[in-house]
Amino acid sequence: MRTIVILAYDGAQILDVAGPTSVFGEANTLDEAAQYEVVIASIEGARIRLGAALVVQPVPLQQFQSRRIDTLIVPGGETGSLAAAVRNPALADAVKALPQPRRIASVCTGAFLLAKWGLLEGKKVTTHWEAALELKRKHPDLEVDADALFVEDGNVWTSAGVSTGIDMSLAMVEQDCGRYLAARIARRLVLQTRRSGNQSQFSEILAAQAGEFSELVDWMQQNLAEDLSVARLAERSNLSERTFYRRFVAETGESPAAFVRRVRVAAARTYLETGVPPKQVAVQTGFGSEANLRRAYRAINGRRLST
Repeated sequence: MRTIVILAYDGAQILDVAGPTSVFGEANTLDEAAQYEVVIASIEGARIRLGAALVVQPVPLQQFQSRRIDTLIVPGGETGSLAAAVRNPALADAVKALPQPRRIASVCTGAFLLAKWGLLEGKKVTTHWEAALELKRKHPDLEVDADALFVEDGNVWTSAGVSTGIDMSLAMVEQDCGRYLAARIARRLVLQTRRSGNQSQFSEILAAQAGEFSELVDWMQQNLAEDLSVARLAERSNLSERTFYRRFVAETGESPAAFVRRVRVAAARTYLETGVPPKQVAVQTGFGSEANLRRAYRAINGRRLST
């Protein structure tokens, strides 16, 4: 049994706690051999408030002073709540009294707590991009990667803002139980794609979905096997090709062709991780051939397609 302890405190971010809980819980549902015990714990086990409204009943952290913990996960929190947790000596003492976990992890600004407790010394870490400079200022011994979604350095894992706790937890499940189970969990949670740790915190696709061409981007994602040439996209946007090209580059920072390739590769990765053969994926995502898919995958991800 792998015991996953998520350390909660008043004001901890809801999704920082719920995301990893859901991932490890789904692992148990999909594969009995996963054997994760997921526990939310606090200093004394008193009821606490997550985020602005959700009240939970954790178990006392002291229960684990004589038990083996596989993974300890520390969530981020609202500014005032996080500051209070950082200043709380009882919380630091309770964590230091635990047996050494196999893995120690943080989600979002939970990295500030791990750093305060001396658990990140000399490590490469990440946190929410808005907090990265402050983490580096307070802890200059750390190598802070402000762009990565999550970072694994030895037995220490840190992830960026909020939803990236899900990405990090999926990577842990892959490490423990294999890639196939992690992909099934992602599909069960209706994630569009699994994201690797070295992906940027900034998503060009997400940014475009909130911009001038949001409806067009949604249509692209639903029609990847269609003709997505500049002519077709300009027609759907009711613009001349020249005007469309100029405005699309200004909005997204890349050409329509480069953007389409990025969207297709993101979708292809999801299909591949659920076991769809590369040749079929190439057709479904508009690459036409497996060779074209492999070239595009390497150009976007910086590595060859291993499937």
